Amino acid sequence: MPVIKKPKKTKKPIVRKPKKTTQKLKLPTASLALTQAKTKNTSAYYDCCANQTKAGLKGVKITQICHDCKHNALTINAKRQVAKNQAAQKIQEGYKRLGQGLKELMAHYK
Repeated sequence: MPVIKKPKKTKKPIVRKPKKTTQKLKLPTASLALTQAKTKNTSAYYDCCANQTKAGLKGVKITQICHDCKHNALTINAKRQVAKNQAAQKIQEGYKRLGQGLKELMAHYK
């Protein structure tokens, strides 16, 4: 049998139309990076989450606590630190009073 060769199909060249582009607005990236650096603090976020869960969830979903800590970690930690400082001050005053009482007690036995 004779071999019949089929003619090859030639591809038509694709003509692409140039796209119309609009000029994009440039945002000040330096100031944006600075504001993100101030608000984004990973250790503060984890500290906030740890402190909130230690205190108890109290009917609040863990995702809500994580969201609050993500956005307000620095302020939440600052409030908690103020409370810790006040508690430490009360303990310190208690020890001072205890020391004074023991001093007076020991003075009676001399």
